[in-house]
Amino acid sequence: MKWAAIYIFAQLVHHIAGEQEYVVSNEQLESFEGDSETLVLFDNLKTVGRERMINGSFSFLGDMDNDDFKVSVELYSSPKSDGDFKRMVFDVPQTNICECFKKFYVQFVQPSVSDGDTTNFPIVGEDTCPIPKGEYYIKNVLFNTQDWPEQVPRGMVKAIITFFTGGKNVGGFIVLVNIADRQ
Repeated sequence: MKWAAIYIFAQLVHHIAGEQEYVVSNEQLESFEGDSETLVLFDNLKTVGRERMINGSFSFLGDMDNDDFKVSVELYSSPKSDGDFKRMVFDVPQTNICECFKKFYVQFVQPSVSDGDTTNFPIVGEDTCPIPKGEYYIKNVLFNTQDWPEQVPRGMVKAIITFFTGGKNVGGFIVLVNIADRQ
């Protein structure tokens, strides 16, 4: 009984401290081209080092505005990390790019970067639209998961992020992360 009380107290302190009960490791980044033209380039992003940090650059070849550009996210899970991926129900259908960045980039990516230090990508806020044309860098980034949901699937998770204009795929990238219980 004493150990159970200590365990519950430790879990409570852990929860209050804001630390997730899981760790996320960047496993792989892979870019893909658009169907007929490519307007977003992620081919210079990679994971490096023992810590699997994200490094490199990506480019938007034109201003990405809400009228013309959309983003979708497909999510897949492999609980045993064996490559047997099953589609998850938490997809993001084609959504206007600025709305998608405000809802998802702000929660899942922006807390992991700092302007001018780890990226030159603009801080996304209420008035960040269009997403400006340009080449952007990411340097030594690990995901800060403090604001991520507490319940996430363990194992390998694959996210396929696709950019569209006029209903046509104009490029994107695949992110593969490993999610494991904190030891």
